[in-house]
Amino acid sequence: MPGSMEMRQEKIFYSEAAFEGIARQVLCEYDEKLYFGVPQAVPVEEIIEHRGVLLEYQYIRKDGRVLGKTIFEDGLDAVWDMEEQEYILFPVKAGTILIDASLCEDESKLGRLRFTCAHELAHWLLHKDLFDRLPEDTDVELMTEKCGLEVQANMLASSLLMPLSQIKKCYYRLFTDGIRERLEIIEKMAALFQASCQAMRIRLEKHRLV
Repeated sequence: MPGSMEMRQEKIFYSEAAFEGIARQVLCEYDEKLYFGVPQAVPVEEIIEHRGVLLEYQYIRKDGRVLGKTIFEDGLDAVWDMEEQEYILFPVKAGTILIDASLCEDESKLGRLRFTCAHELAHWLLHKDLFDRLPEDTDVELMTEKCGLEVQANMLASSLLMPLSQIKKCYYRLFTDGIRERLEIIEKMAALFQASCQAMRIRLEKHRLV
């Protein structure tokens, strides 16, 4: 298996507190109000571009099974040409996030779109240095799976889109206003933070708020 030795050596770990700390730093560098102000939706696409990372919207796969991809080195990447109905080679630069264009076609997919953007930004923040050091023959997709990098990206994405200080503030405000029903709390908070109900439920359950 190409790069298997390097995978074992490069396996990295983050504590839950580390994800929260990274998210706080990223948000405050952009605008401290996102962490300390009135709870609001995090402008994740603007934050990505603010950090010098390019955002490209392409149909990554014909079947839509890949929703996002982070590019760590210059090259060509295969994307689906909807008009020609075939794969083409698309030039990409290191520091590019590819988002599947299908996520922009339906308003109901807004939560998934934003989470995918945050997930790919998390890969860039957490794993850029790691991928920079890997041999050229490393199977990146296999490494990502084996080393739990997808789980790490999901955890940081949640912290970025639903900052801990803000979800607690929002939750207790709703509770004070007399809103106690679990589903209603999840739905209202998901709408405010422009997250999916599933992502918000997981976030709230993790911190024992619902």
